[in-house]
Amino acid sequence: MQDILTYKNQRFHSLWLRDNCQCPQCRHENGQRLHETWQLPADVKIAESRETDTGLWVRFAEPHTHESEFTDTYLASHAYDNGTATTDRDTLWGSDLNLDSISFEYADVISDDRTKLAWLDALISHGITKLSGVPAQAGMILKAVDLFGFVRQTNYGTLFEVKTEEKPQNLAYTPMPLSLHTDNPYRDPVPTLQLLHCLIQAEEGGVTALTDGFEAARILREEYPEKFALLSEQIVRFRFASQDAVLEHQDTMITTNSRGEIIKVRINNRSSAPFQVDFDIMPAFYDAYQTFMRIVQGDRCKRTLKLQSGDLILFNNERVLHGREVQAIGARHLQGCYADIDSLRSTAAVLRNQLKS
Repeated sequence: MQDILTYKNQRFHSLWLRDNCQCPQCRHENGQRLHETWQLPADVKIAESRETDTGLWVRFAEPHTHESEFTDTYLASHAYDNGTATTDRDTLWGSDLNLDSISFEYADVISDDRTKLAWLDALISHGITKLSGVPAQAGMILKAVDLFGFVRQTNYGTLFEVKTEEKPQNLAYTPMPLSLHTDNPYRDPVPTLQLLHCLIQAEEGGVTALTDGFEAARILREEYPEKFALLSEQIVRFRFASQDAVLEHQDTMITTNSRGEIIKVRINNRSSAPFQVDFDIMPAFYDAYQTFMRIVQGDRCKRTLKLQSGDLILFNNERVLHGREVQAIGARHLQGCYADIDSLRSTAAVLRNQLKS
Protein backbone atom coordinates (compact mmCIF):
# COMPACT_ATOMS: atom_id res chain seq x y z
CA MET A 1 0.00 0.00 0.00
CA GLN A 2 1.17 3.52 -0.74
CA ASP A 3 0.24 7.10 -0.07
CA ILE A 4 2.01 8.52 -3.15
CA LEU A 5 1.37 7.31 -6.69
CA THR A 6 3.58 8.10 -9.69
CA TYR A 7 1.80 8.24 -13.01
CA LYS A 8 3.43 9.44 -16.24
CA ASN A 9 6.24 11.17 -14.37
CA GLN A 10 3.86 13.04 -12.07
CA ARG A 11 3.36 12.24 -8.38
CA PHE A 12 -0.03 12.38 -6.69
CA HIS A 13 -0.84 11.97 -3.01
CA SER A 14 -3.43 9.35 -2.15
CA LEU A 15 -5.57 11.85 -0.24
CA TRP A 16 -5.54 14.22 -3.23
CA LEU A 17 -6.69 11.40 -5.52
CA ARG A 18 -9.43 10.38 -3.11
CA ASP A 19 -10.59 13.96 -2.73
CA ASN A 20 -10.77 14.45 -6.49
CA CYS A 21 -12.62 11.26 -7.36
CA GLN A 22 -15.00 11.89 -10.26
CA CYS A 23 -17.49 9.09 -9.60
CA PRO A 24 -21.24 9.87 -9.13
CA GLN A 25 -20.93 9.30 -5.38
CA CYS A 26 -18.31 12.02 -5.13
CA ARG A 27 -19.33 14.49 -7.82
CA HIS A 28 -22.67 15.88 -8.85
CA GLU A 29 -23.36 15.87 -12.59
CA ASN A 30 -22.71 19.64 -12.50
CA GLY A 31 -19.13 18.91 -11.39
CA GLN A 32 -19.44 20.07 -7.80
CA ARG A 33 -18.00 17.97 -4.96
CA LEU A 34 -20.54 15.97 -2.93
CA HIS A 35 -18.33 14.83 -0.07
CA GLU A 36 -16.74 17.04 2.58
CA THR A 37 -12.98 17.19 2.13
CA TRP A 38 -12.35 17.82 5.80
CA GLN A 39 -14.14 14.55 6.68
CA LEU A 40 -11.99 12.31 4.45
CA PRO A 41 -9.60 9.98 6.31
CA ALA A 42 -6.16 11.55 6.33
CA ASP A 43 -4.51 8.11 6.34
CA VAL A 44 -6.15 6.82 3.15
CA LYS A 45 -3.82 4.51 1.19
CA ILE A 46 -3.74 3.17 -2.37
CA ALA A 47 -4.09 -0.60 -2.50
CA GLU A 48 -3.98 -1.03 -6.26
CA SER A 49 -3.74 1.03 -9.45
CA ARG A 50 -3.50 0.39 -13.17
CA GLU A 51 -3.54 2.23 -16.47
CA THR A 52 -6.73 2.14 -18.53
CA ASP A 53 -7.48 3.05 -22.13
CA THR A 54 -8.32 6.58 -21.03
CA GLY A 55 -6.18 7.14 -17.97
CA LEU A 56 -5.81 5.72 -14.47
CA TRP A 57 -7.86 3.44 -12.20
CA VAL A 58 -7.24 3.44 -8.43
CA ARG A 59 -8.56 1.29 -5.58
CA PHE A 60 -8.11 2.66 -2.08
CA ALA A 61 -7.28 0.31 0.79
CA GLU A 62 -9.56 -0.84 3.58
CA PRO A 63 -11.10 0.39 5.79
CA HIS A 64 -11.62 3.27 3.36
CA THR A 65 -12.38 1.16 0.30
CA HIS A 66 -13.29 3.15 -2.78
CA GLU A 67 -12.56 3.01 -6.51
CA SER A 68 -11.77 5.99 -8.70
CA GLU A 69 -10.97 6.62 -12.36
CA PHE A 70 -9.15 9.61 -13.81
CA THR A 71 -8.61 10.57 -17.43
CA ASP A 72 -5.17 11.51 -18.70
CA THR A 73 -6.52 14.95 -19.54
CA TYR A 74 -7.78 15.50 -15.99
CA LEU A 75 -4.52 14.44 -14.35
CA ALA A 76 -2.37 16.41 -16.77
CA SER A 77 -4.38 19.61 -16.32
CA HIS A 78 -4.33 19.34 -12.50
CA ALA A 79 -0.81 17.99 -11.93
CA TYR A 80 1.01 19.76 -9.10
CA ASP A 81 4.28 17.83 -8.70
CA ASN A 82 6.44 20.51 -10.33
CA GLY A 83 4.64 23.52 -8.96
CA THR A 84 1.43 25.08 -10.13
CA ALA A 85 1.44 26.72 -13.50
CA THR A 86 -0.83 29.67 -14.16
CA THR A 87 -3.75 29.02 -16.48
CA ASP A 88 -3.37 32.27 -18.39
CA ARG A 89 -0.17 33.33 -20.08
CA ASP A 90 0.58 37.02 -19.75
CA THR A 91 2.13 38.52 -22.87
CA LEU A 92 4.20 41.41 -21.59
CA TRP A 93 4.68 44.45 -23.81
CA GLY A 94 6.39 47.78 -23.93
CA SER A 95 6.60 50.80 -26.19
CA ASP A 96 7.00 48.47 -29.18
CA LEU A 97 3.49 47.04 -28.76
CA ASN A 98 2.01 46.27 -32.18
CA LEU A 99 -1.48 47.72 -31.96
CA ASP A 100 -2.63 45.49 -34.83
CA SER A 101 -2.15 42.45 -32.59
CA ILE A 102 -4.77 43.69 -30.13
CA SER A 103 -7.11 45.55 -32.52
CA PHE A 104 -10.43 44.27 -33.82
CA GLU A 105 -13.41 45.56 -35.77
CA TYR A 106 -16.60 45.86 -33.76
CA ALA A 107 -18.70 44.52 -36.64
CA ASP A 108 -16.56 41.36 -36.79
CA VAL A 109 -16.66 40.81 -33.02
CA ILE A 110 -20.47 40.97 -32.83
CA SER A 111 -21.00 38.76 -35.89
CA ASP A 112 -18.35 36.03 -35.54
CA ASP A 113 -17.72 33.98 -32.39
CA ARG A 114 -14.13 33.14 -33.33
CA THR A 115 -13.30 36.82 -33.69
CA LYS A 116 -15.08 37.54 -30.43
CA LEU A 117 -13.01 34.86 -28.68
CA ALA A 118 -9.81 36.27 -30.19
CA TRP A 119 -10.80 39.70 -28.83
CA LEU A 120 -11.40 38.34 -25.33
CA ASP A 121 -8.21 36.25 -25.41
CA ALA A 122 -6.21 39.33 -26.42
CA LEU A 123 -7.47 41.07 -23.28
CA ILE A 124 -6.55 38.07 -21.13
CA SER A 125 -3.04 37.78 -22.57
CA HIS A 126 -2.08 41.44 -23.19
CA GLY A 127 -4.33 43.17 -20.67
CA ILE A 128 -5.68 45.50 -23.36
CA THR A 129 -7.63 45.47 -26.62
CA LYS A 130 -8.92 48.07 -29.06
CA LEU A 131 -12.17 48.00 -30.99
CA SER A 132 -12.71 50.16 -34.05
CA GLY A 133 -16.01 51.07 -35.65
CA VAL A 134 -18.08 51.13 -32.48
CA PRO A 135 -20.93 53.54 -33.30
CA ALA A 136 -20.04 56.90 -31.75
CA GLN A 137 -23.32 57.12 -29.89
CA ALA A 138 -23.93 57.71 -26.21
CA GLY A 139 -24.40 54.46 -24.31
CA MET A 140 -22.83 52.15 -26.90
CA ILE A 141 -20.11 51.38 -24.36
CA LEU A 142 -22.72 49.47 -22.34
CA LYS A 143 -23.45 47.24 -25.34
CA ALA A 144 -19.74 46.43 -25.51
CA VAL A 145 -19.87 45.25 -21.89
CA ASP A 146 -22.93 43.14 -22.73
CA LEU A 147 -20.70 41.11 -25.05
CA PHE A 148 -18.90 39.56 -22.07
CA GLY A 149 -20.39 40.53 -18.73
CA PHE A 150 -21.89 43.22 -16.55
CA VAL A 151 -21.22 46.85 -15.76
CA ARG A 152 -19.66 47.55 -12.38
CA GLN A 153 -21.52 50.57 -11.04
CA THR A 154 -19.58 53.01 -8.82
CA ASN A 155 -20.08 56.46 -7.34
CA TYR A 156 -19.32 57.74 -10.86
CA GLY A 157 -22.51 56.06 -12.10
CA THR A 158 -23.20 53.28 -14.59
CA LEU A 159 -21.04 55.15 -17.06
CA PHE A 160 -19.13 58.40 -16.82
CA GLU A 161 -18.40 61.24 -19.19
CA VAL A 162 -14.77 62.12 -19.81
CA LYS A 163 -15.02 65.74 -20.90
CA THR A 164 -14.22 69.11 -19.45
CA GLU A 165 -16.40 70.20 -16.53
CA GLU A 166 -16.54 73.61 -14.90
CA LYS A 167 -16.02 72.25 -11.37
CA PRO A 168 -14.61 68.74 -11.82
CA GLN A 169 -14.58 66.29 -8.92
CA ASN A 170 -11.74 64.48 -10.69
CA LEU A 171 -8.86 65.80 -12.81
CA ALA A 172 -9.91 63.33 -15.51
CA TYR A 173 -12.76 65.76 -16.23
CA THR A 174 -10.37 68.52 -17.30
CA PRO A 175 -8.33 68.94 -20.50
CA MET A 176 -5.11 68.67 -18.47
CA PRO A 177 -2.50 65.96 -19.09
CA LEU A 178 -2.79 63.00 -16.70
CA SER A 179 0.15 60.90 -15.57
CA LEU A 180 -0.12 57.16 -16.07
CA HIS A 181 -2.30 55.55 -13.43
CA THR A 182 -4.77 52.81 -12.57
CA ASP A 183 -8.30 53.83 -11.65
CA ASN A 184 -10.01 53.58 -8.28
CA PRO A 185 -7.07 52.37 -6.13
CA TYR A 186 -9.03 53.72 -3.16
CA ARG A 187 -11.71 51.08 -3.70
CA ASP A 188 -11.80 47.46 -2.48
CA PRO A 189 -12.33 45.54 -4.64
CA VAL A 190 -10.96 47.62 -7.49
CA PRO A 191 -12.93 47.40 -10.76
CA THR A 192 -10.77 45.00 -12.73
CA LEU A 193 -11.76 46.18 -16.21
CA GLN A 194 -12.13 49.65 -17.65
CA LEU A 195 -13.60 50.69 -20.98
CA LEU A 196 -13.19 54.05 -22.73
CA HIS A 197 -15.19 54.86 -25.88
CA CYS A 198 -14.32 57.89 -27.99
CA LEU A 199 -17.40 59.78 -29.18
CA ILE A 200 -15.66 62.97 -30.27
CA GLN A 201 -11.92 63.01 -30.84
CA ALA A 202 -9.81 65.95 -29.72
CA GLU A 203 -8.99 68.55 -32.37
CA GLU A 204 -5.45 68.55 -31.06
CA GLY A 205 -3.69 66.72 -28.24
CA GLY A 206 -5.61 64.36 -26.00
CA VAL A 207 -3.15 61.58 -26.82
CA THR A 208 -3.75 58.41 -24.76
CA ALA A 209 -0.70 56.91 -23.05
CA LEU A 210 -0.57 53.26 -21.97
CA THR A 211 1.93 51.14 -20.06
CA ASP A 212 1.91 47.46 -19.17
CA GLY A 213 2.38 47.64 -15.41
CA PHE A 214 3.47 44.01 -15.27
CA GLU A 215 6.32 44.70 -17.68
CA ALA A 216 7.35 47.83 -15.79
CA ALA A 217 7.32 45.89 -12.51
CA ARG A 218 9.36 43.10 -14.13
CA ILE A 219 12.00 45.63 -15.18
CA LEU A 220 12.05 47.11 -11.68
CA ARG A 221 12.51 43.68 -10.08
CA GLU A 222 15.26 42.73 -12.53
CA GLU A 223 17.23 45.97 -12.28
CA TYR A 224 16.41 47.14 -8.73
CA PRO A 225 15.29 44.13 -6.67
CA GLU A 226 15.51 45.99 -3.36
CA LYS A 227 13.21 48.73 -4.70
CA PHE A 228 10.77 46.15 -6.05
CA ALA A 229 10.71 44.57 -2.59
CA LEU A 230 9.76 47.87 -0.97
CA LEU A 231 6.86 48.51 -3.36
CA SER A 232 5.58 44.95 -3.04
CA GLU A 233 5.83 44.84 0.75
CA GLN A 234 5.02 48.31 2.08
CA ILE A 235 1.36 49.23 2.55
CA VAL A 236 0.23 52.64 1.35
CA ARG A 237 -3.14 54.37 1.50
CA PHE A 238 -5.25 55.71 -1.35
CA ARG A 239 -8.10 58.15 -0.80
CA PHE A 240 -10.86 59.88 -2.76
CA ALA A 241 -13.34 62.34 -1.30
CA SER A 242 -16.20 64.30 -2.83
CA GLN A 243 -19.51 65.65 -1.60
CA ASP A 244 -21.16 62.24 -1.96
CA ALA A 245 -18.32 59.74 -1.48
CA VAL A 246 -15.36 59.13 0.84
CA LEU A 247 -13.35 56.09 -0.26
CA GLU A 248 -10.13 54.75 1.26
CA HIS A 249 -8.10 51.58 0.84
CA GLN A 250 -4.66 50.39 1.89
CA ASP A 251 -2.56 48.05 -0.22
CA THR A 252 0.83 47.62 -1.85
CA MET A 253 1.59 49.34 -5.14
CA ILE A 254 2.77 46.03 -6.60
CA THR A 255 1.11 42.77 -5.57
CA THR A 256 2.61 39.32 -6.05
CA ASN A 257 1.16 35.89 -5.31
CA SER A 258 2.73 33.02 -3.34
CA ARG A 259 4.73 32.02 -6.43
CA GLY A 260 6.21 35.50 -6.78
CA GLU A 261 4.21 36.28 -9.91
CA ILE A 262 3.15 39.90 -10.40
CA ILE A 263 -0.65 39.92 -10.32
CA LYS A 264 -1.69 43.52 -9.57
CA VAL A 265 -0.39 47.03 -9.91
CA ARG A 266 -2.08 49.91 -8.06
CA ILE A 267 -0.71 53.37 -8.94
CA ASN A 268 -2.43 56.75 -8.89
CA ASN A 269 -0.52 59.92 -8.07
CA ARG A 270 -3.71 61.98 -7.69
CA SER A 271 -5.22 59.57 -5.15
CA SER A 272 -2.19 58.62 -3.08
CA ALA A 273 -2.62 59.70 0.53
CA PRO A 274 0.51 60.81 2.43
CA PHE A 275 2.86 57.83 2.74
CA GLN A 276 3.09 56.42 6.25
CA VAL A 277 5.79 53.78 5.98
CA ASP A 278 8.36 53.41 8.78
CA PHE A 279 10.43 56.52 9.40
CA ASP A 280 13.76 54.85 8.72
CA ILE A 281 12.76 53.56 5.27
CA MET A 282 10.82 56.61 4.05
CA PRO A 283 13.70 57.96 1.90
CA ALA A 284 14.29 54.53 0.34
CA PHE A 285 10.56 54.12 -0.30
CA TYR A 286 10.37 57.45 -2.12
CA ASP A 287 13.38 56.43 -4.17
CA ALA A 288 11.74 53.12 -5.10
CA TYR A 289 8.47 54.82 -6.05
CA GLN A 290 10.15 57.48 -8.16
CA THR A 291 12.32 54.88 -9.89
CA PHE A 292 9.28 52.76 -10.71
CA MET A 293 7.38 55.74 -12.11
CA ARG A 294 10.35 56.72 -14.29
CA ILE A 295 10.18 53.21 -15.76
CA VAL A 296 6.38 53.40 -16.15
CA GLN A 297 6.59 56.77 -17.91
CA GLY A 298 9.80 55.98 -19.80
CA ASP A 299 10.49 55.19 -23.43
CA ARG A 300 10.86 51.45 -22.83
CA CYS A 301 7.33 50.97 -21.53
CA LYS A 302 4.99 53.74 -22.65
CA ARG A 303 2.89 53.33 -25.81
CA THR A 304 0.78 56.19 -27.14
CA LEU A 305 -2.19 56.36 -29.48
CA LYS A 306 -4.82 58.90 -30.40
CA LEU A 307 -8.35 57.60 -30.12
CA GLN A 308 -10.58 58.36 -33.10
CA SER A 309 -14.35 58.65 -32.96
CA GLY A 310 -15.70 55.10 -32.70
CA ASP A 311 -12.57 53.66 -31.07
CA LEU A 312 -13.02 51.77 -27.79
CA ILE A 313 -10.26 50.47 -25.58
CA LEU A 314 -10.82 47.77 -22.97
CA PHE A 315 -8.07 47.09 -20.45
CA ASN A 316 -7.21 45.31 -17.23
CA ASN A 317 -7.30 48.06 -14.62
CA GLU A 318 -5.06 46.07 -12.24
CA ARG A 319 -2.37 45.77 -14.90
CA VAL A 320 -2.46 48.49 -17.55
CA LEU A 321 -1.81 52.11 -16.60
CA HIS A 322 -3.41 54.79 -18.74
CA GLY A 323 -3.07 58.55 -18.97
CA ARG A 324 -3.42 61.61 -21.16
CA GLU A 325 -0.15 62.59 -22.76
CA VAL A 326 -0.91 66.04 -24.18
CA GLN A 327 -3.55 68.56 -23.12
CA ALA A 328 -6.70 68.09 -25.17
CA ILE A 329 -7.83 71.00 -27.30
CA GLY A 330 -11.39 71.13 -28.56
CA ALA A 331 -14.56 69.26 -27.62
CA ARG A 332 -13.01 65.88 -26.81
CA HIS A 333 -15.65 63.51 -25.39
CA LEU A 334 -15.16 59.95 -24.16
CA GLN A 335 -17.54 57.75 -22.22
CA GLY A 336 -16.16 55.28 -19.71
CA CYS A 337 -17.39 52.49 -17.50
CA TYR A 338 -16.09 49.63 -15.39
CA ALA A 339 -16.64 45.89 -15.46
CA ASP A 340 -15.05 42.79 -13.93
CA ILE A 341 -12.65 40.37 -15.53
CA ASP A 342 -14.14 37.20 -14.06
CA SER A 343 -17.18 37.54 -16.33
CA LEU A 344 -14.93 38.10 -19.34
CA ARG A 345 -12.87 35.00 -18.54
CA SER A 346 -16.09 33.01 -18.12
CA THR A 347 -17.47 34.17 -21.46
CA ALA A 348 -14.19 33.27 -23.15
CA ALA A 349 -14.18 29.79 -21.58
CA VAL A 350 -17.78 29.09 -22.64
CA LEU A 351 -17.08 30.29 -26.18
CA ARG A 352 -13.94 28.17 -26.37
CA ASN A 353 -15.88 25.06 -25.35
CA GLN A 354 -18.66 25.81 -27.83
CA LEU A 355 -16.23 26.26 -30.70
CA LYS A 356 -14.52 22.97 -29.86
CA SER A 357 -17.76 20.98 -29.99
